[in-house]
Amino acid sequence: MRKLLIALGILVVLLVIIDRIALVLAEDQISSRIASAYDLPTDPGVSIAGFPFLTQVVSGDYGQINVTANQVQADGATLHDLSVRLTNVHASISQVLGSGTSTVTAGQATGSALVNFATVDQRLPHGLRVTSAGKNLMVSGKVSYHGIRVPVSGAVGLNVSDAGITVTPKNVSVAGGLNLPLADLTQLKFLVPLGNLPLHLHLTSVRVTPAGLRISAAAKNVQFARA
Repeated sequence: MRKLLIALGILVVLLVIIDRIALVLAEDQISSRIASAYDLPTDPGVSIAGFPFLTQVVSGDYGQINVTANQVQADGATLHDLSVRLTNVHASISQVLGSGTSTVTAGQATGSALVNFATVDQRLPHGLRVTSAGKNLMVSGKVSYHGIRVPVSGAVGLNVSDAGITVTPKNVSVAGGLNLPLADLTQLKFLVPLGNLPLHLHLTSVRVTPAGLRISAAAKNVQFARA
């Protein structure tokens, strides 16, 4: 009996080792295929949730795959700290290991990333910059008003669309406390293009943080890890 228990213990350890090796190989393969499919400069981080991994391989159903990247490009803007969660993923063994020619598909995808203030500043007229004030995005600098350059400061509003983040003046005043008509502040209405996000994600919301604009995005039936 003791020998049998030892043998079973060894078998379990071997199965766990094989499971972990297969997991690492699959994560590396998916990472490389995502980088190739979306022209990423480096392979993203990929982690497949759930244990054991081999039972997911046999069934072809993967509960959750997480993808992370320090920096990615989207419509000329740099996104930082990209994190995407892919759920309801169905794939064959050949698809996961990279020998198949079809594309792995996730039923749903949700993600977030950071757009720093320097990226937003690039879309502003020269001489203006943005900062955060709690949950508000503030703008300050000088604009052309009736032919003269005047200092302005105040809050701007944020919205998202399929094209990107829309910034519009909300409560802006010139030096001395004079409120400017919004119609005269078209210079402060601009778009940060983000219509071409990785993994076919679409913007769903944006919020102000001390480090920049934190965007959220989602998509359904996302094809990724193309061979």
